[in-house]
Amino acid sequence: MSNPDHLNNPLAQLAAAAVEPLYTGVIGLRNFGYNCGFLPTRRAPMPIISVGNLTAGGTGKTPIVIDVVRRLQSLGATPGVILRGYHADSEGRSDEALVYETALPFVPVVIGGNRLAAAHAMHRDHPQVNVVVLDDAFQHRRIARELDLVLIDATNPFGHDAVLPRGLMREAPAGLRRADAVIVTRSDQVDKNTLAAIDRRIEATAGRPPIAHAVHAWVGFVDEQDQAIDPGHRRVTIMCGLGNPQAFIQQARDRFVIEQQRVFADHHDYTTADVSDLPECDAVLTTDKDYVKLRRLLESQPLSVPVWRPKLEIRWLDGEAAVADRLAAVVECDRQSSRT
Repeated sequence: MSNPDHLNNPLAQLAAAAVEPLYTGVIGLRNFGYNCGFLPTRRAPMPIISVGNLTAGGTGKTPIVIDVVRRLQSLGATPGVILRGYHADSEGRSDEALVYETALPFVPVVIGGNRLAAAHAMHRDHPQVNVVVLDDAFQHRRIARELDLVLIDATNPFGHDAVLPRGLMREAPAGLRRADAVIVTRSDQVDKNTLAAIDRRIEATAGRPPIAHAVHAWVGFVDEQDQAIDPGHRRVTIMCGLGNPQAFIQQARDRFVIEQQRVFADHHDYTTADVSDLPECDAVLTTDKDYVKLRRLLESQPLSVPVWRPKLEIRWLDGEAAVADRLAAVVECDRQSSRT
């Protein structure tokens, strides 16, 4: 994965390098405050499971959260989802929230930057929810959690080995010591030696190896009507706004001829200009997260070619039982406390 766009400019690199120690120091002081108890951590009305990451976006949290929620349902729990809701629309819904509402019908989704307040709102408005999955809350330490899962993307595991704004890490790698378990995502997109080196670094940093390795598998494709299609090896224009677009592009390259790549910032709000003057191709290929925003635009400005989306499924190269055991322990602990 290449460097962030703003770091291709030498002046921007100098500015980022000057700011990085200040940012690192502030985050370090904050973590010290929580570690020593100077900053309070509060419990929510229900058990909390956090799915987060060390870097800023792009580790594939959304499919993992969906997988975790479905596993909790299979255990007899009634889960809800809480997320920050970046770039929410006029109705207060973000692209990720819309993906969750589609993929997880009947699962309450609450948006709120203050996760503790959002958990209390979940308890008030959806009292049947007995476990909450937090999307992207590893650094949101004010709310206590029963299970802290941290995702490391194999294609860019340590955010260019620098903290924001010079790199993509939100905090120093030592933060992994707080994690209850580390899961390496997109493990199929690097070779075995690279994956082994990532595992060794995680173990050296966190004090334990990752418990699982996951793959974001494309198991099919759908069109605008959510009908399954067999696109074959066709020509497509990539259109996406993701934290790690290269992972999506690489998977697309394995299946299609890519005529053009239209890559935008994460959580991009699409405009007419973004979808104009398409090259000659058979379809636009995008993601579920992008399509929930594209769909509104295309209602008034339909394209001359169809829009296709891959359907994702989390597949576990190893460690699936370890993940399941940790989720089951949270559910069982809540059941035992409910009996007392």
